[in-house]
Amino acid sequence: MLAGSASEDFVSKISRALDDAGRRGIHVTAGAGTVDLEAQQFAHRPVEDEEDGAPQGRPFHLEEPPGPREIGRDDGTSKLCYFLDGVQSSREIGRIGMSPVIVATVAAAIINRCNRRFSRMPLEEPPVVVQAVILPRSAGETSVEAFWELLIEAGFSPFGPEDVPSSPHLIMDSAEYMADADPSDYVGMRERARVRVRALRERLEGEMLRQWELDDKTLEEPDAWIAVDGQLKDIRESNRRAIGLIKSVARPEFVGKDVGMLLDLEPGMRTTSFVPDWQLRRDHSERRTSWYLRMWPPQRGADALGSLMRVEAPRDTEPVQIDEISRWIIAERAPLAKPDPRWPAMIYPIRYVEKILKPLVQGSERAYSRLERQLLASDGGN
Repeated sequence: MLAGSASEDFVSKISRALDDAGRRGIHVTAGAGTVDLEAQQFAHRPVEDEEDGAPQGRPFHLEEPPGPREIGRDDGTSKLCYFLDGVQSSREIGRIGMSPVIVATVAAAIINRCNRRFSRMPLEEPPVVVQAVILPRSAGETSVEAFWELLIEAGFSPFGPEDVPSSPHLIMDSAEYMADADPSDYVGMRERARVRVRALRERLEGEMLRQWELDDKTLEEPDAWIAVDGQLKDIRESNRRAIGLIKSVARPEFVGKDVGMLLDLEPGMRTTSFVPDWQLRRDHSERRTSWYLRMWPPQRGADALGSLMRVEAPRDTEPVQIDEISRWIIAERAPLAKPDPRWPAMIYPIRYVEKILKPLVQGSERAYSRLERQLLASDGGN
């Protein structure tokens, strides 16, 4: 767990860099530190579809003809024994000119559910909680570059797009690899920082999944599978026992008359399998077998997409195994994932992981008030 001293250490490092910045004439204006960037609306596609900005096309159907399928009788058994999820939170604590200074906390964990009992899976690495400062360093502002160096001196470790989290305190460049980065695009830089935070969380989750694959205990359990909240990112070809559960279907992968079939899908039934169009435009190693599963009847006050889940599995998953996996997921509905409003498309073990992770993120948010006071006091003196 993230102890209060660890969060304080993160804040202390930033505070030290801010003090040094003031002495060197680098002014950091107090920002909207109480605003959760994850809760804000940006002019972008839904989170699920951010991977590809091209117009959506027709998916490649793996079963013909496309339509609803029975999954067989659910006997209440499941080979889903491990569950991986992560949470994130980010705040703008200040600005250097028009460049936002973002702080973020991400946390992830794997839990084991044997005999209906939960236990945290111990991992020597990566860290369970990672905190980061995100700056648009590559946008070319000299004052931002100078503050970056001060953060390095304070003890932060640079983190590139291809790196694996190994240090609990990181610094990230939100404008890296952006050839046309505009230092005056304040809103765009904030959104870019939010995307980098999401990428950091996914990288942390991906490393935990790799560690799970290599763990001696899981290697001795050939029938134990892991369910990952979200898409299967960076999954190894050798791992045939992982599935991804995407509980938000804000923008269905189907088009045309297939959308009607999806909306009319009965509870406990699945669609035929497919590869999403945006995955077809990527390297073959990034393609997954997907299908939709109706978890519950549509709930009162919600639309027909609210109780649908998209499931991802390794590319060569056969229809008979798709039916079996679907039955495992249905078996994991109990107990209900309430009071989370997403419960109709959420299994309880994922809800449990989120429940133990959120206090870790919330604890760090409270520590940011010290930075806000420091920056406000600095503004008052200018």
